Amino acid sequence: MSNSNLFYRVTSFWWIPMITGLVFIGFGIWCLCNPVSSLTIMAYIFAGAIGAVGVFNLIYGFANLKNNHGWGWAVAAGIIEILCSIWLFFLPATWLVQGFIFCAGLYIIFVSINAISESLGIYRYSSFWIVWLFLLLLVSIGCACFFLAGPIFGAAVVWIYIGISFITYGCFRILLSLVIRKINKNLPPDGEPG
Repeated sequence: MSNSNLFYRVTSFWWIPMITGLVFIGFGIWCLCNPVSSLTIMAYIFAGAIGAVGVFNLIYGFANLKNNHGWGWAVAAGIIEILCSIWLFFLPATWLVQGFIFCAGLYIIFVSINAISESLGIYRYSSFWIVWLFLLLLVSIGCACFFLAGPIFGAAVVWIYIGISFITYGCFRILLSLVIRKINKNLPPDGEPG
């Protein structure tokens, strides 16, 4: 099977990054709209959100088991997300906020850096959008770094950084899915470039 045929089969799952992007944007908007909510509630919603994203990453990875060399990264990310979700749900309430702050900040940095490799993977198919994808990722990483420093500056602004970082990362995922969908439309079913 040719590389272009493999790429065609992978791009047929363009809708999975779209769903994960919507989950991230929804959580980010909720954070910005509920500044008075406690970090405990935010931690539980975050745990549920990344658990759902982990399930979608597992589906994406196993759906591409025979079609893509990188399927293992999606499966590994899905397993890490699900384990992180379970870990947060079972943390004692006294440790939950600290665990949430570091887990969410490190998670955004990890997925943003991982997303850079996804962007580079589609560079030859859609080089114009790479600049915008990188800018969204840099904003996400910057906000996550401020989020991790949040305990130093005070918990009052933590929700702003996490909200913005999740919204920008969600926008990246949606934009990525639209680029993949466009690439998918330009490739014929036999995988030969159009």
